[in-house]
Amino acid sequence: MLLADSVPARVLRHTALLLIWLLLWRLSVVMEYAPHASIWFPPVALTFTAIVFLGWRACITISLACVLSTFWEDYIFETHRNVQTLLTSGVLFAALHVGIYGAGAALLRTTLSNITSYNLYSVVMRFLIICAATTLLVSLLGTLVLYQGLQSPTLKETLIAWWIGDMSGMLVLTPIFIALLQRWYPARNFLAGIAFTPIVHANDFPYSIKLLLSMLGLVVTSCAAYYFNSPEIACFVFFLAMPQMWIVYTESPLHAAISLALLGFAMAGLVSLLGIATQAYIFQFALCVMACSTYFSMAVPALISDNRELHQQAHFDSLTKALTRHSFFNTAEQLAKQAVRYHESLSLIVFDIDKFKQINDTHGHTVGDAVLKSVASVARSVCRESDLFGRFGGDEFLILLPNTPLEAGVKVAEQIRNAVSHVSAQFEDIDVSCSFGVAPVKAVEGLDEAFELADRQLLAAKRAGRNQVKCSPF
Repeated sequence: MLLADSVPARVLRHTALLLIWLLLWRLSVVMEYAPHASIWFPPVALTFTAIVFLGWRACITISLACVLSTFWEDYIFETHRNVQTLLTSGVLFAALHVGIYGAGAALLRTTLSNITSYNLYSVVMRFLIICAATTLLVSLLGTLVLYQGLQSPTLKETLIAWWIGDMSGMLVLTPIFIALLQRWYPARNFLAGIAFTPIVHANDFPYSIKLLLSMLGLVVTSCAAYYFNSPEIACFVFFLAMPQMWIVYTESPLHAAISLALLGFAMAGLVSLLGIATQAYIFQFALCVMACSTYFSMAVPALISDNRELHQQAHFDSLTKALTRHSFFNTAEQLAKQAVRYHESLSLIVFDIDKFKQINDTHGHTVGDAVLKSVASVARSVCRESDLFGRFGGDEFLILLPNTPLEAGVKVAEQIRNAVSHVSAQFEDIDVSCSFGVAPVKAVEGLDEAFELADRQLLAAKRAGRNQVKCSPF
């Protein structure tokens, strides 16, 4: 449900933003595998996304959340710092967090509304660069400013843990938060260019099965790494990219992003639960690699979908769904060569709708188009799967019948003619009928000569009174 853009609605949205940010912060603390170290830091993604949608209006809310989290952290870890120290730390944290991630969000914001399947890779590359640069800068300045008293080895470990955790959170969760905030702010229309229909086959597995396989692989890998205390076994987590790519290529972009987010939550939870802190970096880098692969691969189903649409437009008539003239003759030439090679008979039917111009002139082109569609549908229903059905142009159609002698071709034409006579019942005051010309495709003369013969027979059928079949003998 979308909220109206009123003052109470804005207050409610910003309150929800504050509470969700704090909830995500608390969740990241729960999933820490060591003090101040987690697989990821989800609030980063929410900060980044909120500024993308709201601009600098979100800064006050996020800054307040940063200050409150500082006080909450003091309560959880019982550091017993005084209020002034906590307030100073909170303000510094907010300035770094909001300032740097806000600048990164501003750099990305202008490109998100112009995403298509053709420029997705460039936007993804910009997002990855911004993500790596901003998280590194925040973690570097944060460890220097907020943890001045740390020893050098501890400083390095804190810096790396902070950087990779923030980067993992931003990489994995930003698309999810964009999709969620899009419902609150539909006018922003971000990522509309990749809202393409997923390529799902009838025999494909359900989305839940793919998710289950991915989670099962993660649980098995994590437990084995814990049991054997083996970083080498932990590296098998990279193979989870296979079920993730399966989801990317067969599901919608939103489903791909959700599966990646669920994988991240499960990964962080398992590392924290099993206490495999020494192998945490392997899981973090695996998550980052899978996120990058997912976003670059999102363009592939879109391009496949576009190519299929272009193929349909190039090879099939949009009105009747018959093959276009060019596509029909290209395919027919191959079938003719095959018939010669295997000494098979081949017949060609050419037919058109009687007095079609009069139908258009009297009843309009909309009715004329409906007649064309009905006749094409009837003809297609009579044809076999191996037969070739195309539209030559206007109201004229072609049918190539493989492994069919002339006599059988005439029978097929008669079947279509009789079936077309029932089309008249669909239209008031219109008598729909067709005239047919049938000719054999001879090995010596080829397809062009067969078309000329069938076309002449069609003309003869019209001169003989229409609504009949004429054939050219051998």
